[in-house]
Amino acid sequence: MFRKLIKTILAIGILGLISLAAPHSVHAAGAGFTITPIASKQQNDSSVSYFDLKLKPNQTAQVKVKITNTTTKTLNLIASPNTGYTTDSGSVAYDLQKLGSKSTAPYQLQTLMGGQQKIAVPAKSQRVVTFPIKMPATSFKGVLDGAIYFLNPQTSGSTVTNKKGFSIKNRFAMALGVTIHEDTKTTVLPKLTLGTISAGTDQNDTFSPAVKVKINNTHATLTKKLKIKSQVSQNGKTLFKTNTSNLTMAANSNFNYAITTNHIALKAGTYHLHLVARSGSQKWTFSRNFVITKAQAKTANRHARVKKSYFIWYILAILLVLLLLLTAFWFGRRSSKQKK
Repeated sequence: MFRKLIKTILAIGILGLISLAAPHSVHAAGAGFTITPIASKQQNDSSVSYFDLKLKPNQTAQVKVKITNTTTKTLNLIASPNTGYTTDSGSVAYDLQKLGSKSTAPYQLQTLMGGQQKIAVPAKSQRVVTFPIKMPATSFKGVLDGAIYFLNPQTSGSTVTNKKGFSIKNRFAMALGVTIHEDTKTTVLPKLTLGTISAGTDQNDTFSPAVKVKINNTHATLTKKLKIKSQVSQNGKTLFKTNTSNLTMAANSNFNYAITTNHIALKAGTYHLHLVARSGSQKWTFSRNFVITKAQAKTANRHARVKKSYFIWYILAILLVLLLLLTAFWFGRRSSKQKK
């Protein structure tokens, strides 16, 4: 089952710490190329390690990046301006072009920056690539957050197959952060809301059954150093609980927070969730009853690693031993009476 789930795991190295104040090349071992940002006139904060741009409604601008091919062959790279989203492990990522329900940002970076570019860089040479920006006519508060995601699809790195037959394929990418403001004077604070609660699996706990809680950041700002405490109870008894910290949520995003059962099978029934989230001085408290159906529990358990319970076998073994003892005792008494 798990071989089908993770037959190929794509491990991508993302490097985003690129200084604009003192530009330097950044590379990933085996990627075959480096990228160097070229400082923009619209840079709002030159001390940060990404493009931090202040623009106006309807304004046009551009950012430039120098790409260096360190190999002896022409590289055909793919550069994608992607909006940031939140992974289910509670971190910000930039590797997806189409986010669907993962993002509620009013504008997507791929739309504002002209979409994906295919870039050919000759062997042992450099090329400067321009990414145009066209701001929407309607103003907004907060940030549009994302990155220019550079991928070399030709570089597959090493493929390792372990004893269980899982193959891990390495590919290399680098992400150069892009944050766009229009109003830098107004502070926009995060706002978290509680979404759906469902049964699923927790991949971070080696595919344990889990209660999946969708948490939404509805405002256009990052939620940093997020701490979450949760507990799932039934009839007043706490069954599962978590205490996690140092999570980050992208602006206008959501993720499925997993409350692991520690490999105990989920059962159908009515449960109660109590969850407290903190970020800085902000605090959100959520309490809600929810139902897990038999079908949902069965599906979650089927796709998870569940501890096998031997309790019934222990009971049967004890009963069998008692039955054998009683049988032996009965035959013993019967034999004794016959001899008398």
